[in-house]
Amino acid sequence: MKFGNGFRGERRRGFFGLPLTCLVIVAVLLLNLGISALFSHQLWWIDLTEKELHKLSPTAKTLLQQTLASANAQSDGDEPVTVEIIFCADPDMIKGNENLRYAYYSALQMQKAHPKSIKVSTTNVWKNPSSVDEYRVNAYSSIYQSNVIVSSGSEFRVLSGSSFLKKDTYNDGFDDYYGEKILIGAILAVTRAEAPICALTVNHGEPFATEEGKQEYSEFLRVIETAGYKIQYLNLEQDEIPADCRLIITFDPKTDFVSSYDNTGTVSEAKKLEKYLSQTNGFMVFTDADTPKLFNLEELLEQWGISYGRYEQEGEDGSKITGNVQVLDAEHAINGTGSVFYSQYATGGVGQSALANLVDIGGSPKILFGNATSIRFSDNYQKAYQLPDAEQGIETAFTYGTYYKNGNLRNIYEVFHAGDAARCQVKNADGSPMLDGEGNPVLADTFGGYYLMTLSNQSVQVNPNKGNSYADGSYVCAVASVEFASNAVLQSASYGNTDVLLSVLYEIGREVGPVDIDSKIINDFEMGISYYTPEGVNIATAILVVLPAVICAAVGIVILVKRRVRS
Repeated sequence: MKFGNGFRGERRRGFFGLPLTCLVIVAVLLLNLGISALFSHQLWWIDLTEKELHKLSPTAKTLLQQTLASANAQSDGDEPVTVEIIFCADPDMIKGNENLRYAYYSALQMQKAHPKSIKVSTTNVWKNPSSVDEYRVNAYSSIYQSNVIVSSGSEFRVLSGSSFLKKDTYNDGFDDYYGEKILIGAILAVTRAEAPICALTVNHGEPFATEEGKQEYSEFLRVIETAGYKIQYLNLEQDEIPADCRLIITFDPKTDFVSSYDNTGTVSEAKKLEKYLSQTNGFMVFTDADTPKLFNLEELLEQWGISYGRYEQEGEDGSKITGNVQVLDAEHAINGTGSVFYSQYATGGVGQSALANLVDIGGSPKILFGNATSIRFSDNYQKAYQLPDAEQGIETAFTYGTYYKNGNLRNIYEVFHAGDAARCQVKNADGSPMLDGEGNPVLADTFGGYYLMTLSNQSVQVNPNKGNSYADGSYVCAVASVEFASNAVLQSASYGNTDVLLSVLYEIGREVGPVDIDSKIINDFEMGISYYTPEGVNIATAILVVLPAVICAAVGIVILVKRRVRS
């Protein structure tokens, strides 16, 4: 009897069993990776979110189809119009970011529905900043990982990731997802035949009335064009505001606006602006410490919560002493007088959200203001205080102004302010410092907080019979420094003024987007609150747990039966 054959057989089977086991494990891993990649690429998944956040809504599908069809109808080429959607971070970071994740899934759904027209890609702008050079305003402007670029041909829009998700204070603090509307709006913008108009007023002594002035602020004009506008110069007293004008800018005015009709039939510029802002449009105004008192323009701005610091005192002889105020911030200054300094960021509200991509990702670049005057909230606005609220995502308390009348709610927020130690110096009409009897500069510290940039928005009440439901209306932005937008500042890599200007332009809106797409409500991020429907989760769990067991049991039964039959 030979006892060694069985032992050698066991060794032989063990020798082949180990690599076979390794091969099976590797095959299972490769199969898992392959199936995961296939499911991710083909978007083969089950959306268990209550509002189907990972799927395009039927309205979005229809409007996207109409937008691409219209673009192709206007195109002269035989090939379909191509739109590229570029996310500026790695996919893992995108999927882990609340602001970007849902927009990424929406973009992928758009690509799946229209593979010949829409291409979605990702790039890490920190590791490879040159990959998005063609979408920069100039060599000094920044594109952050929180940005999303939508481009077609030579047209492009750089979107802020924070714009996709907005807090809805009228819905128990839940977030609203606007990604479908914003992405389709951007696709509409880059494929439309004509860009919207940004009108620059020229009949109040603004620099753009001359070729020299246009050259002096050529970088400012370039930023506006990069933001997606076609520039048009507007004599507001004589010309009608174009129907496709989405933004009016008054830059460094020297004379006042006409406020009423006179015997010559001159049209009120203020009335034109009021009518224009009653719709969904934007208005920006740039002034500084040398801007004279403009009664009519400032009266209009007061209605939007914007009040400039002015010095008024009664002299010993009963006369009224007036002057402009200039903010001096020695603590953050880059010059000896304190008149040119770095500003401080807003801590909350619309002003903070407008710069969210700079603050969250870009490390809060330094923003320069020079020869700035001060802005405060108008007296007819009620000052409101927002306390920190973790459930609503508000980490820091902030103050804002609010005003309600006839179904319209207007709020004003700071965007930038001077340092706590800043002071306001009074200037004479000729620009020289006002001095007291002892030859010392006159300081005016009675105007409250020294805001340098503010953003006002109007919310219009809709469906008043169904509760407090509001929709965004117009925006008004006031910048208290003309030097903020000078060529020297916008062309410097040391300051983030170019990025701020673009962010504000994106915030106040460039084009009329698709209004039919509703936002999707996302549940709160509080522990215990689920994004998913309980019924859907239970069904999916049951299927994933029971189905594999049933399959394995069925296979086992088949094998067992076959073995018994053979034996």
